[in-house]
Amino acid sequence: MSDRVPINQIELIDFSAESPPNRLVYTERLAHDGISVTRCLLHPNPGALIGSMQHTVIIHESEPFHLEWQLPDAKTIEKRQIITDDLHINAAERPLFLRWQSSPKALIIALEQTFVEQVAREAFEDAPLRTMVAIRDPVIEGMAVAWRQELADHGSRGKLYAEHLGLALAVHLLRTYSDRTNLPNIMTGGLSSRRLRQITEFIGAHLDENISLNVLAKVVGLSPHHLSDAFKTSTGQSPHQYLIDQRIRRAKELLLGSDKSVTEIALEVGFASHSHFTEQFRKRCKITPTWYRRERG
Repeated sequence: MSDRVPINQIELIDFSAESPPNRLVYTERLAHDGISVTRCLLHPNPGALIGSMQHTVIIHESEPFHLEWQLPDAKTIEKRQIITDDLHINAAERPLFLRWQSSPKALIIALEQTFVEQVAREAFEDAPLRTMVAIRDPVIEGMAVAWRQELADHGSRGKLYAEHLGLALAVHLLRTYSDRTNLPNIMTGGLSSRRLRQITEFIGAHLDENISLNVLAKVVGLSPHHLSDAFKTSTGQSPHQYLIDQRIRRAKELLLGSDKSVTEIALEVGFASHSHFTEQFRKRCKITPTWYRRERG
């Protein structure tokens, strides 16, 4: 097999598009503002320069297979057997030569350039990502567990949860795999009492909606990353955790003060389904909504 790279074959995959490119088959997919998460089956690749429009983390989930690659600006092709949980990290619009013969499965997390650049400006200043192939990262492996569960639940935890995971991933990538020359800017201090009141009142008035971190940030004129950090400093919770707690609080009121069914209450307070409501209620109250109503009603 020749080691010559066919420079006339360049592909930039757009993971924000609903339809997969010819090279991939989506088996599961979620997309929120700035973040796309897919589980894919990859077709065999005889050799091409491949990149994406987004910053990507690719986590392999299949049987071992042989991969060949050449990093940007490198002179030689590297070869290795890839096993489950090996991962690749690549910056947007930076194609690298890849070649494989099998049909591997992968979890792919794609972060829009603007999403990562905003975090980089606020927390890391100048921080371009490096390309990494066939590495292991326990932090990202832990995040992958949460993403897989969210895919299995069809995104039931909503935009706030997905954006929280996306921010955490972006910060980890920039802290660990960037060529930053400056120490990260550590944000200290919480929200002012006025801004905290604005956020909590907005959440209270929109419990039944799939609220996004971008929307909350606009309410108080902050960036999503700054708001997430400041809100946790002020309350000890992420915005998503606070939202779930407020939904449970309102659900308790309805369970004891109305004749509505558990399913009706779940939907009224913003849960995607009866099962998701029950899961979150049991996690916080150690009892199901039905038993809560029977014991307290």
